[in-house]
Amino acid sequence: MEKENYHHGTLKEELIKNGLILLNSEGVEKFSLRKVAAMCGVSHAAPYKHFKSKEEMLSVISYRVNQDFREYLEQVVVIHPGLDGMIAMGKAYVRYMITNKEAYQFMFLGELKLSLRLENDEFIYNEDSPFVPFYRAAYANLGPMFQNPKQLNMVILNMWSQVHGLASLIANGILEYNQDIDELVEKMLTSTCMEQ
Repeated sequence: MEKENYHHGTLKEELIKNGLILLNSEGVEKFSLRKVAAMCGVSHAAPYKHFKSKEEMLSVISYRVNQDFREYLEQVVVIHPGLDGMIAMGKAYVRYMITNKEAYQFMFLGELKLSLRLENDEFIYNEDSPFVPFYRAAYANLGPMFQNPKQLNMVILNMWSQVHGLASLIANGILEYNQDIDELVEKMLTSTCMEQ
């Protein structure tokens, strides 16, 4: 019997949320639906109403984390087209990472992270990667400035490295910055664009 009463649909969300926390803290090997159920205060059988297996739950967590981040970035591009869109996306990227540390850890530090490869100055990635909206927006907005796509890829890598590096430093407590994060990101990305 469940220890807590969940409204229709909320238990699945709680299972995903706590599953992400458990996955980050214990890894795939020690992850179990029974442990997630205990974190939610429900019976060990309750997760099976929503997930057939551990593997299915891991797949749903992975999809949800990456999709939430991707949609967050894509919304910014719609609101801010052009170079302003790239700067707005950089700001959103950093804000998301430092306010959603569980998602950051899962996407970039965990065992199930989606990889990105650079081969002959070209990006090779999975379509589900959170890198995709950043890459497509950069290509659309900055593409006309470059005749050589490989040179553009280096600029995109530079910009992504800057925002991800800043987000990582702040999220991991390595860099303490008490001023306006958006302003800092804008200065960084504007200076990068002006160098091209």
